[in-house]
Amino acid sequence: MFKLASQDLFDTRDLPYVVQKAATDIVQCRTSALGGHKSKCSHCNHTSIAYNSCRNRHCPKCQFSKREQWILDRKTDLLPVRYFHVVFTVPHTVNSVMRAFPGVMYHNMFKAAWRTVKTLSADPNWLGARSGMIALLHTWGQNLSFHPHLHCIIPQGGFVPELKRWIYTRHRKFLFPVRVMSALYRRYFIEGISEAYANESIKWDATEWKKLVSDLRKSSFNVFVKAPFGGPQQVVDYLGRYSHRVAITNYRIVDVSPAHVRFTYKDYRDGKKKVLQLSPKEFARRFLQHVLPHGFAKIRHYGILSNKSKGTYIPIILRFFERRRATKEKFDAVAHILAKYHLDIRECPRCQNGIMMRYKEIPRSRGDPMQSRNKGYFNRTSIKALSL
Repeated sequence: MFKLASQDLFDTRDLPYVVQKAATDIVQCRTSALGGHKSKCSHCNHTSIAYNSCRNRHCPKCQFSKREQWILDRKTDLLPVRYFHVVFTVPHTVNSVMRAFPGVMYHNMFKAAWRTVKTLSADPNWLGARSGMIALLHTWGQNLSFHPHLHCIIPQGGFVPELKRWIYTRHRKFLFPVRVMSALYRRYFIEGISEAYANESIKWDATEWKKLVSDLRKSSFNVFVKAPFGGPQQVVDYLGRYSHRVAITNYRIVDVSPAHVRFTYKDYRDGKKKVLQLSPKEFARRFLQHVLPHGFAKIRHYGILSNKSKGTYIPIILRFFERRRATKEKFDAVAHILAKYHLDIRECPRCQNGIMMRYKEIPRSRGDPMQSRNKGYFNRTSIKALSL
């Protein structure tokens, strides 16, 4: 979608390998570097070439099938109750530590958010039952700025195993008091990072750390609780929008040139859609700062919705509602595109009578990624195209 040409755009010494690999994969996605296959029409012998995708989770072009399969899997876990959309944020004063120790800090965000929900759900004054939560990490704002936050969906109510029944919150349009959630979330977050600092998982100047913690105790940790979804279908639609989203998608990019990249964003201060112009180097910097640590799980399930517990609790809860658990489905991209867009991607584009059949594999042309790293790929070779 856009091209970046700069001899000194990246420096191997300055970027972690996971960031280098993400950039390399996005550049080479669906090009001859990753190989592919040739297809031939069964009717007119028309041939075509399709190159492989990089399958990197930070690539905007490689999330479609994964997202749809994940949504299908979540349908089997949905309960016939309303769900709340909750957003947990952190003050910008902690951004420097977030960038330096992303794995530790992101994990602590998840942990603090779930401890908050779990504590309030177990309190008889608010619910007195076991709850669940699905949390998704986003680290960006609309203009690609660094803004870590969690999007969570929480069912309206909880399950009481002793009674084998589901109980609702006191108010159908009310989860927990926002001020209570914010204060509790702040407390658990500060406890978590303090423990990580004591264990030397976070290494920071002692004087600056004390000042940071002191400032955090005075800061407000905003927690937004939106109105509950109308039903399970709305939950599925929401999950589809947020589950496998990356920092920016193709449709937001307006114009690309060697001098600038222009893309649209929503300004939440006035609610208007605007266009932002950045240099290619600044655009790449903003995009790549959202690459997650290797192996980090950005979608997590807790409580009765966790992988460990849902097999036990969800069938019992569904029996309480006199419902059956949906069977798992396997996503079929061909059938999905045919049903939604009335387009058969197997059809020959020339004669429109035959089916394109794969008949030859094209080997990948690039070497081992570690060798590229050792050779200083980003130092010695300008990035000709960072395609999104």
